[in-house]
Amino acid sequence: MPGGQALRGVRVDTGSVSGAEAACVNCHRPSGLGQVEGTVGVPPISGPALFGGGEPVIVRMDRRTDQSFSIPHAPYDPAGFAAALREGRHQSGREMHALMPRYTLTDAQLQAVGSYLKTLSSEKSPGVTADNIHIATVIAPGISPERREAFLATMTTLLNQTNINVKSSARQKVVSPIERRLGSRRKLSLDVWDLNGPSSTWGGQLKRHQQENPVFAILSGLSQHEWQPVQQFCENSRVACWFPSVNLVPAGAVQSQFSLYFSAGIDLEAEVIASKLVQSRGRTVQLVADDAVAQGGAASLRRLLAANSPGEARDVIDINVASRASELQKVLSSLSDRDALVLWLQPTDLAALANLEATKASVYVSASLGGGDAADLPRTLRERAVLVQPLELEHVRNFNLERFNKWLNAMKIPVVDQRMQSEVYFATRALIATVHGMLNNLHSDYLIERAEATLSMFEAMQVQEEIQDMMMGPMNKRPLSPTPLTAEQNAAVAEQAKASAAHLEEMRMRGGTTVYPRLNLAQGQRFASKGAYLERLNPDAPGITGEPEWVVP
Repeated sequence: MPGGQALRGVRVDTGSVSGAEAACVNCHRPSGLGQVEGTVGVPPISGPALFGGGEPVIVRMDRRTDQSFSIPHAPYDPAGFAAALREGRHQSGREMHALMPRYTLTDAQLQAVGSYLKTLSSEKSPGVTADNIHIATVIAPGISPERREAFLATMTTLLNQTNINVKSSARQKVVSPIERRLGSRRKLSLDVWDLNGPSSTWGGQLKRHQQENPVFAILSGLSQHEWQPVQQFCENSRVACWFPSVNLVPAGAVQSQFSLYFSAGIDLEAEVIASKLVQSRGRTVQLVADDAVAQGGAASLRRLLAANSPGEARDVIDINVASRASELQKVLSSLSDRDALVLWLQPTDLAALANLEATKASVYVSASLGGGDAADLPRTLRERAVLVQPLELEHVRNFNLERFNKWLNAMKIPVVDQRMQSEVYFATRALIATVHGMLNNLHSDYLIERAEATLSMFEAMQVQEEIQDMMMGPMNKRPLSPTPLTAEQNAAVAEQAKASAAHLEEMRMRGGTTVYPRLNLAQGQRFASKGAYLERLNPDAPGITGEPEWVVP
C-alpha cells in the first residue's frame, strides 16, 4: 500500500487478514484474470473486467469441463468500487463470496488500488494480432543438422495441423462454441530463432529478434548446454519460455515468472542423490566428464551437500574422468561402504572404466548422461550401482509414447532423438490447448497461470483420449466373415481379443503421455516433473533389477 502500510481486511468466515495474506494476487493472480480455487470461481478483476473499455472479458471458470465462464457485468463507478472492496457488495447488488476480504481502505488507498488494477491485462501481449499469435522457437549453436530437422519437423507438422482448423469452415467442429462466438481462435505463426556465437551475445540477438518481429511465447527450444541467456531474455521481456529441451536448467529457474521446464534436469538428479547422502558422513567422490552438463551436476551436488551440512565440512572430491587409470583406481580402492561414488559420465566414459577393480562404496550413475537404462557400466561397479533416472520407467514409457510413435510414422518423420521429439510433441500440443483455453485473454502472465492450473488435466485428458481411440480402433473390432470361422480361427480371434484387453488395461494404468512421470504444476511451480527413480543395475546383464524407488527430494 502507499506509504508502506500493511493491507488489512476481514473475511466473513475466517476473520482478519493483513499483509501478503490479504493481497489480491493470491486469488486473482498476477494477470488479474482470476482462477478456480477448489469449487470456487475467482472472477477477473483486471482493468477492462472491472471498469469496462474494449471487448468484454470472459474467462473459463471450470477446470474439469471448460463449460463454465465468468459473466461480464456493468462497469464499476467509484462508489460501486468502494462498496465492493469495503463492504463486499458486487456491482449487481449481491453479496460477494466469504473468501473475498472486506478491506479497510482510505479514499487515497482505494484510488491507488483502482489505478493499479486498471493496468492489469489492459492490452494483449506482444505477438498477438487479430488473426495470428506469433511464437518463436530458439535453437542454440552446436545442434546437429539431423536433430534440428527432426525438432522442427515435429513442431511444424503439429502447428500446421492445428492451423488448418482455424479458418476452414469444413473443420469448425473442432472449434468450441465459445471460441466461435468470440472469434478467439487464431493461427499460430512460427519463427525460428537460430542463435550463433558465444552465449554472451545471445541476449542481444534475442532482443533484436523480439524488436523486429515480436512473439507471444518461446515454444520449446533446443540447446546442448547453455540456456541461461534465453531464460533471462524471457524474464526481462515477459515472454513465456515454454518447456525447452535442455538438460542443464539455468540457475534461478525455480524463482522465474515466465519459464516452465519438464524437470530440473541434471540438478534434479543431484537433488535425489543429495537426499540419500545427507545422513551419511562418509566421503563423496565424483567422477566428472569434460562436459558442461556433467560439471553442472557435480557442482550442484557439492553445493547441496554443503547446504545440508551447515558448519560441517563435507569431504567431496571431484576427479576428471580423463585422469590416469592408476590414479582413479587408487581413489576407488580407498573408499569404504560409508562412502559414495557418483558418476557424471557419458557412455564412452563409462566404457573406459572397464579395467577398474570393484569398490565398496555405493555407486550412483546419472541416467541423463550415461545412456539411461542401458548404461554400460563394468560389472565390478554394477554390483553396488543405482541409476538415477528422471524419466518414467522404461515399460511405462513405451506405453506412454505409443500414440506419439504412431503419429511420427504416419507423418513420415524419422525418429532421430525420441526423448527430444516427444518433448517437442508434448510442449506444442500443450501450448495449443492452453492458448485455446485462454480465449481472447492473450496475456503472457495468464498463459503461465493457465499452465499452472490445467497442465495435469491436459495430461489426463490425453490419456483418456488415447484409450478411447484404442477402444474405437480396428484392433477392438472383429472382422466380418461371409463364412463361419473354424475352431482354430475362433481360438486365434479369442487370443487376439485377450491380448488387446491386456494391452488396453496397461494403457489405462498410465499416468501420462510423455517420457516423464507424473507431470503437473501448481501455483508458482516451474518444474512439471518433481522426482526421479533410483533403479538398481543388474550386476549380471544390461538393464535394471528389482523394484525402483521413487524419490521426490
